[in-house]
Amino acid sequence: MTDVPAPFQPAETADPAEVADSIDPAAPAGPAAEGAPVHPPYPVRTKRLSLRPVRMDDVEAIYAHRSLPEVALYLPHEPHTREVTAEVIERVIAGEALAKPGDWFDLAVEDESGRVVGEVLLRRETDEPATGQVGFAFHPDVHGTGIPSEAVAAALDIAFEYFGWHRVIGICDIRNRASAALMRRIGMRHESVLRDGTFLKNAWCSDSVFAVLSREWRRTPERSEDERAVDTAVTVFLSAFTRRSGEPVSLAAARAVLAPDAVIEYVTADGKATRMDVDEFLLPRQDYLNGPEMSDFEEFEVQFSTVVGADRALRSSLYYKHGIRDGVPFSAWGRKHTRLTRATGDWLIESVTWTDDPEVRG
Repeated sequence: MTDVPAPFQPAETADPAEVADSIDPAAPAGPAAEGAPVHPPYPVRTKRLSLRPVRMDDVEAIYAHRSLPEVALYLPHEPHTREVTAEVIERVIAGEALAKPGDWFDLAVEDESGRVVGEVLLRRETDEPATGQVGFAFHPDVHGTGIPSEAVAAALDIAFEYFGWHRVIGICDIRNRASAALMRRIGMRHESVLRDGTFLKNAWCSDSVFAVLSREWRRTPERSEDERAVDTAVTVFLSAFTRRSGEPVSLAAARAVLAPDAVIEYVTADGKATRMDVDEFLLPRQDYLNGPEMSDFEEFEVQFSTVVGADRALRSSLYYKHGIRDGVPFSAWGRKHTRLTRATGDWLIESVTWTDDPEVRG
């Protein structure tokens, strides 16, 4: 991985429909396979933003977010010093024409006041110059405003409509759920999980890979109301088990999305199944999570698919869990199959079946 930001974005909410069409649809696509891509006239404007190539006088504004620990958390580098920020900007400016495969192009994102609030980066891939990668980083001040989604969508407009790229990927640490949510929200498809694919900051990290093709861009069907409701129910259920820094855990939220007669089943690696009702499942886990040995715990979906029909839904997911037990970090992957039913207008979980891979400790 390079020292140019990979995808990063803490939680923010944006409707892709709010993103303005910033590129003339009649404009010819640039021949990306040979030579440097064709750039649009800058700045490229959206409803609330302007995107333009970074300049050396952007160092202070970019250092303002690259220096923050929460911004660097899932990036391949530690928080920047001002000198490092200046060095990186010099390098990307030198390659901003994208004349060579492997070059990065850094777009400064300005809000309506002219303040640089973040960056979106485009990389011309080395193996296939007609494809690219997108990365992004934003100041926490604009998290939750929809600005990051608007900016990344505008950059993909440039990649497809001007650079003429066929495919763009985005890669984020599997723990960076907000970055993954942004890419899903603007229409990128989750394609794969690279388990322990990168050794970074003295630890093996797993990555999620997203992609979108030029013919798919801006044509992704919007998720249905039922699909979004299933998303919410499953997220509420999993999030209820989170424990941070020894704070007490209540599984009331998990109980609220379980049908009263729900069946929960755990299947071991050798195929042995343990079946539980709601109380048999929730009560021991609440005691365990609140016990002295478990100080931190979190589990979440990394990849999922949902089928909805006739007031029934099936959710199949790959999930990741990690925490600290007896002072020792641990993690594990697992698969979960969740069946839901719509009762009195709400989606409730009627069964959960899951199995876990062996834990990794330390």
